[in-house]
Amino acid sequence: MSIANLKTKIATVVNGNSSNDNLITKRLEIVSQNLKTVPSILSNDFQIEGQIHSSGVIEIEGSVRGIINANSIILRENGFVNGTIIAEFLSIRGSFEGNIKAKNIRISSKAKIQGEIEYESLAVEDGASIDGQFKKLC
Repeated sequence: MSIANLKTKIATVVNGNSSNDNLITKRLEIVSQNLKTVPSILSNDFQIEGQIHSSGVIEIEGSVRGIINANSIILRENGFVNGTIIAEFLSIRGSFEGNIKAKNIRISSKAKIQGEIEYESLAVEDGASIDGQFKKLC
């Protein structure tokens, strides 16, 4: 499926009547299904320092220090990122320190974030620990 078709499908969900809480989760599911690729999973014993680029989905259970640029990123509960994240869709359940620039961000109640967050759409669950600055992208 082409990126143009994928963007059209995502726009359909965005403009639909979904509640904001489930919107980002649904978008991530659509992206995962339509890319027809297996997500790249960085397991909990995985540590990397450097840059990661992907046009698909990255799930992080391990530790990353550096820059991550991907379509969709899921930072799981045991995952840790110190650096920069650039993504269309981002779900954070783990720990993050640094800068985020993402169109759609979902922060769970277990997340621990320190840094600067730039976003278009943002959902934060009660209980999330956030020490940082938010900036809405135009």
